[in-house]
Amino acid sequence: MEEIKQLLKITKSLKAKYGKNFSLDGKLVGDIGEILAAEKYGLKLYTENTAIHDGEEIATGRKVQIKATFKNYSYFPHGDDRLPDYFLSVNILENGELEELFNGPGSFIVEHYLIKRGLKPYKETYYTLSKGILKTLNKEVPETEKIKRIN
Repeated sequence: MEEIKQLLKITKSLKAKYGKNFSLDGKLVGDIGEILAAEKYGLKLYTENTAIHDGEEIATGRKVQIKATFKNYSYFPHGDDRLPDYFLSVNILENGELEELFNGPGSFIVEHYLIKRGLKPYKETYYTLSKGILKTLNKEVPETEKIKRIN
């Protein structure tokens, strides 16, 4: 199929340009989201995968984990040893634009939602948070605590 060949060619080009794998699995959404977020928020992405952070804000050096989705939810890591300094959750729209779901300290979600609700993680690895919850929490984060958009 020609479309598959084009997709493979595009992922190869993206890998060469950005140093990410862009593997054709669930990770592809994450890689695309990281690149779009990096351009929109002025982030320097790490070329190697790390357990907690995907990159850092160029202007401040604040470390950030990025979660991108096409679905009605996003994942948030479980465990103090996996808590990101900053957490940026974005929805990728069909036109390639990003909708910000949550932008703020990782501890904000823990303190203002997870502890209050007594939520249990999935297999002690992550929480599933709806877009609605993330957007509601995002409104409560002070602007000074957000990663700044540059475009």
